[in-house]
Amino acid sequence: MLGNLPSTICNLQSATHYLDMGGPPTGPVLHLAPANGFPPESYQPLVAALRPNLRAIGYRPRPLWPGSHPDEVHTWHDLACDLLRDLATVSSAPVIGVGHSLGGILSLYAAVRHPERFRALVLLDPVIMPRPMLPLLWVMRRLGQHHRFPLAQGAARRRDHFSNVEEARRRLQGRGAFAHFTPAALEGYLAGGLRPDPQGGYRLAWPRTWEAHIFALVPIDTWKALSRLQVPLMIIRGTKSDLMINSTWRQLAQRLPQAQFVDIPAGHMLPMEAPEAVATALNQWLGKST
Repeated sequence: MLGNLPSTICNLQSATHYLDMGGPPTGPVLHLAPANGFPPESYQPLVAALRPNLRAIGYRPRPLWPGSHPDEVHTWHDLACDLLRDLATVSSAPVIGVGHSLGGILSLYAAVRHPERFRALVLLDPVIMPRPMLPLLWVMRRLGQHHRFPLAQGAARRRDHFSNVEEARRRLQGRGAFAHFTPAALEGYLAGGLRPDPQGGYRLAWPRTWEAHIFALVPIDTWKALSRLQVPLMIIRGTKSDLMINSTWRQLAQRLPQAQFVDIPAGHMLPMEAPEAVATALNQWLGKST
């Protein structure tokens, strides 16, 4: 039913959509792909705790490109093609791919297509749906009801306009996905996640229409992609995550005995909630595998 991975042809034309997050220009490149709805600035506390020899670059996916429209994207593979195209403009050497949630799956798809572009892959609480849910998601898509996926509906209702940055800080701090953000992670989100609205105030830089559209396209082929991966892999999950449930975690460990699995006492937003713990796990593994 799931078939093969889509045969999308990636157009590797020149484009650059990156945030320089620091590190020596000649150091190994760590390519950080963010979660749905979150700019790379949100991950500054994580990057600050990484090994100092790494050159970190934060990816800005298509929803953060001015003038982009959700109708341009039909599957997450389209966004992975964007990532590959942009990666070709910033590094000729293999990179350490680190991806959170959506960003983890985009990095996974990219590494399956072009393993020579990656020296290692780290997935932070990636969007890997429980296997029993896959037939239901497939049916919803066939019936044109994928927009009813709960995460998509929630994103479509998200508040997307604030009178000023302080109002955004007050509204977001300690609530929802931001409930356990470190102060620095929240400030990073505010710095990269808001844009001045020509009509006044600020709007989300990652529009809620984009966020909802991406959630509606949640993939059902991630298990197949993982089985084809040819680069060293570590998966880190938050033990309090409502996405990476225990049964999925156990099945992944059984199917991927060569991978490294790490639990962090945090939720799905673990890079923003426990950046130092995530960085410690990442640093230790990279010291052994790269």
